[in-house]
Amino acid sequence: MPVRLILIVVLTCWLWVTPIFAGESTPPACLMQPAWQSIHIKDGEFIWLRDGDFKEPCDNLPSDGWSRRSAGPGDLHVHADGPTGSGRFWTVTVGVSGKQESLPTRGVCLSASTLGWRTLQRFSKGPLPWLDDVNNDGRAEFIFWDSFPLHNEGTMTEYALMAWVYRLVAPDSLVIDLDLSRDLARLLAKEYRSPAENDKGYLGDLRDQASVSLERFAEHRCSLLTGNRGRRTRFPEGF
Repeated sequence: MPVRLILIVVLTCWLWVTPIFAGESTPPACLMQPAWQSIHIKDGEFIWLRDGDFKEPCDNLPSDGWSRRSAGPGDLHVHADGPTGSGRFWTVTVGVSGKQESLPTRGVCLSASTLGWRTLQRFSKGPLPWLDDVNNDGRAEFIFWDSFPLHNEGTMTEYALMAWVYRLVAPDSLVIDLDLSRDLARLLAKEYRSPAENDKGYLGDLRDQASVSLERFAEHRCSLLTGNRGRRTRFPEGF
């Protein structure tokens, strides 16, 4: 075979293979992004966590209506108030206590939106759980329900629902568990693929897009960013 023909064949193969490897090494960013890798809980205080930073002390802490479960280093308490308004907003208070304490002694207050419920419409397990033993290991986790846009500038009807799982790894620290978050993403993808009322036309398309995005995250086919949502810094390898 002439040398020139060999070079052409080699160059053609290289041009065909290179985009594949480039795509594998730099997957696109996931549509859903966690707000925090970890949440630090200050001893003896309840503080608002806004935009990745601790702000003013929580006001009007709930005196009852808490859900409580054992979480290993302590007990987790969650109080979720909502949804309100067109954005389905929630005020979520997460507290920690010792086994012998009746109420949480420290924690954080968070804002959440379940706007993505408009496309999900129903959840087979009942009301969305904010506190649950996701992997049935005897230790409960905090579940932060969040919404993500299906388009760059999606309208209020073009959002989907995501659940981020946080484990209590120390009496003062909640850390995201991506494996358990992926498990819930698979469950939500299945929910989006199940038939729903009026699941036709545009709504059906949105539900398909939501399931694809959730499956992409669950199967490690998109990348997460560190810090606050929107930063182009990737999670550490293996995180």
